[in-house]
Amino acid sequence: MENQSGSKSTRRWVLIVLQAVIILLSVVVGVVIYMFIGQYQEEFGLLRQAQDILLANTILEIPKDNTLEYGMIRGMLTTLDDPYTYFIEPAAHEVESDQLAGSFGGIGCRLERDTDLNWRLYPLPDSPALAAGIMDADILTGVEDLEITPETDDTTLLAALRGPTGEKVMITIQREDESLGFTIEREDIALPSVTWNLLPDAPAVGMVQINRIAESTAAEVQEAIEDLTNQGASTFILDLRDNGGGLVDGAVEVVRLFLSEGEILQQQFRDQDVEVFSVEEPGPFTGIPLVVLVNGNTASSAEIVAGALKANQRAPLIGSTTYGKTTIQYIFDLQDSSSIHVTSGRWWISGVSFPLQPDYIITEDPSGTEIIQTAIKILTVD
Repeated sequence: MENQSGSKSTRRWVLIVLQAVIILLSVVVGVVIYMFIGQYQEEFGLLRQAQDILLANTILEIPKDNTLEYGMIRGMLTTLDDPYTYFIEPAAHEVESDQLAGSFGGIGCRLERDTDLNWRLYPLPDSPALAAGIMDADILTGVEDLEITPETDDTTLLAALRGPTGEKVMITIQREDESLGFTIEREDIALPSVTWNLLPDAPAVGMVQINRIAESTAAEVQEAIEDLTNQGASTFILDLRDNGGGLVDGAVEVVRLFLSEGEILQQQFRDQDVEVFSVEEPGPFTGIPLVVLVNGNTASSAEIVAGALKANQRAPLIGSTTYGKTTIQYIFDLQDSSSIHVTSGRWWISGVSFPLQPDYIITEDPSGTEIIQTAIKILTVD
């Protein structure tokens, strides 16, 4: 009997201790939550108060989507007074990401508006759209659950059509009086950042135009120069006019194509050490005669290419003063696939000031003929 009584007493004490622990944990959790809520309300009290007043008193219709929240984010970022710190909605963010990557998952169609502003499809050769049965001038009326109308903007449309390679997308088209549906598997579609050609008036000169700096740009530049060399080019123009930039790493790889040694740039992010980028091994085009074209819209990583080639005395610059953007933005994805660009670092090139001043200044040249003639003359003389 004594053992049974002792056992019951022990169980009672265990229960009492457990209850005490549970109560204590509840109190601790409650205090933490209270402190967190209090801090949250204190930090965002004015915003929450303004939102409550708006919702309770406006006679206007409150947007049902994230428009109100997007406006709050934009307002917060504008207080930094930095044009490069900004917010991008999901559709625009997807298109931007595709451009920087140099490719995207898509159906392989060119999009054009007709006179009634309808979006018409023109499938590319050997594209998944062509294989599925899409025909030239089919009117696109739907992508999955999204209705496509003349009011649909190109960014929204491109984001809807694009997606992960290998995934399928359902589109609806209007062909004469018939509405048809197609399920098409997306394939990897290249988004070239470089175009090239021989100059008609100087067939020994190859023109390589870089439109933006993407992950694929260095490989595209290499392909361009090799192709132009096979066509008979022996001297080259690297055209960076109206190139607003892109990826810093992409610019470094382009520069490495043309240098045998030397420093390219230095960069530093918040609370981090300075990082130095240099040539690791001679590039494949260290010996080719080269000039670089720039103008006031040559910016950011495009200025890295021009500035590094100038600093290493690899190629003269021709044109007008560049834009002068030497900050680096990190892109942070938000939970709904929107994003914010935040100025997080800076880069510089030793011995070079930005904006870049060309070696041969040409400011008034709307037709672009003078700058090309100057480039040909320099390449011919050298």
